Amino acid sequence: MIHVTIQTRTMASAELLAAYLMEKHLLLFPTFDTDHEELLWENGTLQRKSQILLQGMTKGLLYREVERVAYELLGHDLVRLHAVPITHIDPHAQQSLLEQTAKV
Repeated sequence: MIHVTIQTRTMASAELLAAYLMEKHLLLFPTFDTDHEELLWENGTLQRKSQILLQGMTKGLLYREVERVAYELLGHDLVRLHAVPITHIDPHAQQSLLEQTAKV
């Protein structure tokens, strides 16, 4: 199991991707973080750039499909995508992930 974080430039992009991933059973327990700013160093000053985080859980073997779909649907609106392994999870969430995500 993995925890996926997808950074987008707009809420519309995050919602489009979330809906598709949920419809195809590729992402479970999705959440949005709308209060996220990336810090950039430009021209000798610190700049802030607003972004939307779409986060959720899926099976590790589904990551490449999530990645492919994200790039295909969002193009330049996709800022960054990464996943980290889930080492511990409550039994209810684990059962949901096993039963409700796409078969691999």
